[in-house]
Amino acid sequence: MTRTSATTTTPAAPSGSALPSSSDGNRPPRPCGTGRPFFSRLSIEDIMFKKLPLAYAILAALPLCTPALAQSGWDAVPGADIPAAELAARPGLNHAHVEGVDLAYKPLVGPSLLQDENFYLLTLLEQLPGALKAIAGDPDLTAIRRASLARAAAASGACQSSYQARDAAGKALPAALECTSEAMRWTEAERRTSADAIGRLFDKSPALRPLVTEHMRPSGRFHRDAALSDRALLVKAWEEAHAAIDQIIRVYGLGEKPVAPIGADIDSVIYPMNRGGYPAALSLFIWETSRRAEGAQTPWHIPLHYALTLVEANRQTDAVLQLRLQESENRKTFPYLAGVRWSDYPHAAIVVPGWSPEIAFEPLNPGRKVALRTAADLFRAGKAPVIIVSGARLRPLGTLWTEAFEMKAYLVKDLGIPADRILINPLSRHTHTEIRDNGRMIFRTGAPLDKSSLYISEGRYIGSKILEDRFLHDHGVLPYAWLKRRDFTTVEFLPNLNALQRTALDPMNP
Repeated sequence: MTRTSATTTTPAAPSGSALPSSSDGNRPPRPCGTGRPFFSRLSIEDIMFKKLPLAYAILAALPLCTPALAQSGWDAVPGADIPAAELAARPGLNHAHVEGVDLAYKPLVGPSLLQDENFYLLTLLEQLPGALKAIAGDPDLTAIRRASLARAAAASGACQSSYQARDAAGKALPAALECTSEAMRWTEAERRTSADAIGRLFDKSPALRPLVTEHMRPSGRFHRDAALSDRALLVKAWEEAHAAIDQIIRVYGLGEKPVAPIGADIDSVIYPMNRGGYPAALSLFIWETSRRAEGAQTPWHIPLHYALTLVEANRQTDAVLQLRLQESENRKTFPYLAGVRWSDYPHAAIVVPGWSPEIAFEPLNPGRKVALRTAADLFRAGKAPVIIVSGARLRPLGTLWTEAFEMKAYLVKDLGIPADRILINPLSRHTHTEIRDNGRMIFRTGAPLDKSSLYISEGRYIGSKILEDRFLHDHGVLPYAWLKRRDFTTVEFLPNLNALQRTALDPMNP
């Protein structure tokens, strides 16, 4: 087999490599069960309604993953042994306090890591007893809670009646009009009333003020709006959280097309909305959400938990699954970085973003290999102590490959880069959010905050005003500064604290 490295033999993975060899001695085992496990549960209905080529169905049966990992059990998930608190904290080596942000901040965790990642404000309100008590005691929020529970209960009853009528008729019947995801949403009036209520609570309840000063601000997750007053920051974060919950329900419960920053081609509902088993599944989700809401203390319980159920049903849980893969793979790199003398290097990191393959059988876009070879050359030249590779399991639809993992495999197996000199970021799903996410990773390395990094990608888009305008349109802020272009593929950049801002408008990668 032809190699692209300088030698004609494949370099052995260094000791301490996180990528053991597979049985063919060539590629490492592939972690199954992360990302969107599309083919592992491919059905005839998927093939018919999604119009997938038969070759995709055949591909589903091939042993492309390590057999030991290709099970559906919990042990199949890379990083399954990592506690939720550690996953949420993403421990790093930078303990700086900058602009009110604590880079060593340890977030609170609730029962759902998916909620924590996407709706951290609501986790805070649930986990801080004083804040939860204030919420439960507000009359307007109590009225919204009761109305939401009543709508869900009515929808659940209608769904059960539809099932019984179907069973009696012996055939499928249209669901009752009340059995709909619409019943699980807050109304526009409720969202407006709730925002006014949370602002009023901040004014009169001392319990909400530490939530902002001791958690929201130091976490960096709300840093885009750091210039706002504490009250305004809380209200805006509240409004955005509930807007995101509503978008999830509209997309995955009512079949609307997603809007920026996510893509309609990859983030729409994955089932036929009006045929097959999904309408029946929605009825069950409504029933279960209502049943489990008995005794709920929070007004957002129904829409939030219904939204999280829809996210899981549509295999949009990469915010957790790929996070486990990331932290599992990066475990051995941070101890190495702890011993780095940063003054020995002109740059903090060499960053290679993803470039989605265009062929289902292709684990890595050949154009991206050029960037990886460039990164390896710069690493060997001592330009930075670590290479960061990024890219999720994204395209083409149903792909088995996680880009960042495959990029690390290529660097280790084909180019001889030690595995513990590489950090992977398998969460990033779009070119512009990759820059943000890689900035987050750079902050964890312990590098001085004023030390620039090198970004390796094709020259037409990275560093362009088109990319800058898209980021401002989708996120309202730039999480980086381009410093200078070194050549056709390489740009110097410096991340800033806006990279820490979270948005649940993309629940797969907030």
